[in-house]
Amino acid sequence: MSALPSRRALALGAALIGGAALLTPLGIASLRRSEAERGEPPAGSAAATPAPAGAATAPADGGALLADGEAGWMADGGAGSMADGGGDAGPALFEKPVWSAASRAATYGGLSSEACDRELKRRGIPHAPAPRGAPLVDRPVRITGPLHGVTFRGDGVAKPRSTSVFDIADCRLVLALDDLAAFLATRGIAEVVHVSMHRPAPAGAVAPKKAPASAPKKAPANAPKKAPAKAKPGKKAAKGAGKGAKPGARAPKKPAPARPSQHALGLAIDVAALVRADGARLDVKADWHGAIGAPPCGPGSEPKEATPQALELREIICAVFTSGLFNVVLTPNANEAHADHFHFDIKRDAHYFLLE
Repeated sequence: MSALPSRRALALGAALIGGAALLTPLGIASLRRSEAERGEPPAGSAAATPAPAGAATAPADGGALLADGEAGWMADGGAGSMADGGGDAGPALFEKPVWSAASRAATYGGLSSEACDRELKRRGIPHAPAPRGAPLVDRPVRITGPLHGVTFRGDGVAKPRSTSVFDIADCRLVLALDDLAAFLATRGIAEVVHVSMHRPAPAGAVAPKKAPASAPKKAPANAPKKAPAKAKPGKKAAKGAGKGAKPGARAPKKPAPARPSQHALGLAIDVAALVRADGARLDVKADWHGAIGAPPCGPGSEPKEATPQALELREIICAVFTSGLFNVVLTPNANEAHADHFHFDIKRDAHYFLLE
């Protein structure tokens, strides 16, 4: 059995975005191949079926809202012959997503705090505000119940859910996890075991500043220049200032504040295992069977041991990455620090997708 993702996996990944209006950056080529085989007009052509009403809308406050996060993934796990896994169709080529402002990661990352709150409520996602313990998280919340029948359970430092700071997530990540849960439910997954979402930032870290609404206006060319401020009586001039200063000498720079991780911003989750309804467990550390530096998807991604668990984990990872739901997907192939979990994150200012 090939480790490359099946057509079913790619179709599931592309279906996540919930409408033809957002298909371009998310594996549309594989969908077009499938449409051609069925004799259907390609997506985006004049004869193609129009996108569902409200597939993506832009409210007055500039935050893009999505129509139905629940309907993002195909309910039957794929159309036609893909429903059985597409084993007779052979493996499909892995296609990397191309970043687009219409991708789910960009759409969720671009939501205003108020728009994100409204979308949580509109979808009926079970959650509660988490105002304490996560100072750098813009809209900190806790998931308080299953999403599409899938429970997100913290393990180790991330439990108990009601009090652990490691179980806090930004509102935008929760919307992405809602979509992820809808997909995992089609694979029979009932539980996601994570080791952390939020992680406290190191001392001195500050949240990224929001981009200004407009560039500062320049002073007119003929505006009078301000005279340099004079030193107050009794105050010594700074060292190096005045006549004694060497030509070209600069004042020492202050150290830049530490840049917080996506975990500190509540925009990342580390997944250790996926558990089926019957209790069967897909454990990242035990079942991935990868190698550091090897690609997780596409040519060369075959696991060291091609167990059903290893192949299924790759199908899931490749479908999720192809969908454009997260900016960054890291597997145990990335480095030793990720030997026991998958890392998914949204970067609000990123214009790229990364898979390692």
